[in-house]
Amino acid sequence: MPDSEKSKLLEHVVLVSKELLKSTRSRSISIKLRTLLRYAYVSYRRRTTDLNIIRGLVPRVRPPSRLANQYFYREIERVLRNNFRIKIENRRQFRYVVFYK
Repeated sequence: MPDSEKSKLLEHVVLVSKELLKSTRSRSISIKLRTLLRYAYVSYRRRTTDLNIIRGLVPRVRPPSRLANQYFYREIERVLRNNFRIKIENRRQFRYVVFYK
């Protein structure tokens, strides 16, 4: 996979995260890292940041396995740390990102 596609997907991670923060009223939101990747992938493929459209398509569109690996997840975490106030948590067997407004 070319680096340009990865960097564009990381941009979409940031865009989707901004939308999530904009649409919530609470001081913090928590989302699985895997779910965030799926949202970003749908956003990238459909070229939209509308959360309603993204949420509707997530069950039908799966990111390729070359993206759903620990190395790319670490890359997502790094980009999120640079752009937002976040905390990474392990709950049960999943990694969650907690965003703070």
